[in-house]
Amino acid sequence: MRAKRDEPGDMPGRDTGPLDPYPPVTSGRGGWIGGPGFIFLVLILLILAGAGLYLQATGQLAGLLAQGGQIIDLGRTPDPATTSASEDGPALQSMASMDAAPAPAAPVKPLVLAAMGPAELLEKRPPPKSLRLVPGEFDQPPVLRFSRPALFLGTRARIGVLVTGLGLNRGVTAAAIADLPPEITLSFSPYAPELAAWIDAAQAYGHEVLLDLPLEPRNYPQDDPGPLGLLTALNAEENLRRLGELLKESDGVAGLATQFGDRFLADETALRPILSELGQRGLGLVTSADLADATTGMADAPLHIRVDEMLPQDASRQALTAEIEGLLAAAKAKGKVLTAVPAYPLSIAALTSLTAAAKDRGMALVPATAFLNRQGTAP
Repeated sequence: MRAKRDEPGDMPGRDTGPLDPYPPVTSGRGGWIGGPGFIFLVLILLILAGAGLYLQATGQLAGLLAQGGQIIDLGRTPDPATTSASEDGPALQSMASMDAAPAPAAPVKPLVLAAMGPAELLEKRPPPKSLRLVPGEFDQPPVLRFSRPALFLGTRARIGVLVTGLGLNRGVTAAAIADLPPEITLSFSPYAPELAAWIDAAQAYGHEVLLDLPLEPRNYPQDDPGPLGLLTALNAEENLRRLGELLKESDGVAGLATQFGDRFLADETALRPILSELGQRGLGLVTSADLADATTGMADAPLHIRVDEMLPQDASRQALTAEIEGLLAAAKAKGKVLTAVPAYPLSIAALTSLTAAAKDRGMALVPATAFLNRQGTAP
């Protein structure tokens, strides 16, 4: 028998055997996909995506982006050395810098600009539970029970600030509650929607609360105090009825602050029954007029005080800076000063650094009730 001839392609003298239908892969291309490295990369991407969604849901993403972006923080006082004048007036300078004192530190958190209600404010920017204003004993009059204590003052000059007209503009109201120091007293319009909820939100941030008392001004009816305004032409019974309506939704307020009212405050016949009612209810009163004559001989006169000055409603940033600088100077000279400030965006922004400015000059920012007594002078 003849030997098998080698076919072309066969190795001489070697039996190749049957062909393997699944030869092993010898190339490395495509072997990484599906491997441990690929799975690790997918996990990293999922973790980053989850972190981004969490930051966005909790409101922290905007703060991180603002660190590297151009988001304007209206709660900060612009640096006069680096900020140029804008179309709406010169840059707001540091109040303490005007007398060569070190500039106060700007607030860390930005001023709230979004229009949000009280419930939304507490949900999106919940204050620390320890900040809430704790009422006093239940048998105390409201002017004491719902006041914010002013402690450890020593001999330092005292500055009191009362912001009025809150509750009508939700964005400004939310900013005043969340971004102003808790020592600043907040007064709400009796016509504000959700008045009781706004009062609770303000107290959750540590503020003591007053209620605006709408009184007849000299130019009435050009300036109208509203459907519950107290008027000199009304009899005492009707004015007292209106006062009762005003106070229905105001549980938790320490007192009232007059709004307008120069004609009503000058009419003792109309004013004295209101003062007597407030005194019997245990409510304090902050006014724009001296009540010494009106309260003469009254055993039930309320604790009251006249504000030393009122900031203008339409002030520019430059004017507000000058006004607040004058407030600090007056407090230093007289030892105490109380001012009323209308609720406007620029005024709220200017007041955010007042605590730092007062502390830098050795003064103390105190709530408005710290100035109340029966003689209408600060203790």
